Amino acid sequence: MLERLSRGLRLLRDRSGQAAVEFALIAPAFFLIMFGVMDFGRAMWINSTIEHAAAEGARYAAIRGQGKPTVATESDVKSYVQNRAPGLDSKQLTVNVTWAPSNVEGGTVTVRVGYPYEFLMTGFLPIDPIQFGRSSTMVIN
Repeated sequence: MLERLSRGLRLLRDRSGQAAVEFALIAPAFFLIMFGVMDFGRAMWINSTIEHAAAEGARYAAIRGQGKPTVATESDVKSYVQNRAPGLDSKQLTVNVTWAPSNVEGGTVTVRVGYPYEFLMTGFLPIDPIQFGRSSTMVIN
């Protein structure tokens, strides 16, 4: 009888496995935060990339107006913008180019770039995809 009581007291004082239990309790929250930070960073990178691509596309169109040796067309600007967005799926990248009033010196060109973003965390949290969109306007020289 004393032997059983002694063995029971030893088990109560035993600390083996304590770290594994603590890790099992903390790990889900830790990984959720880590993947959330990575997902947010990825979203900011995509936003920055399409903003840069829109500015580059507007610059490309602005210096290639009517009367220049190489005149920029809408398809030229779209292709240029897609090449300026490395790491993004060019099939999902939407590019709209508008000239006001036309592609002549003194007019303006606006390039709008859009890209859908789906969070990696959708398996854990109910987050809907979002559509990033950026635009840039420049005066044609």
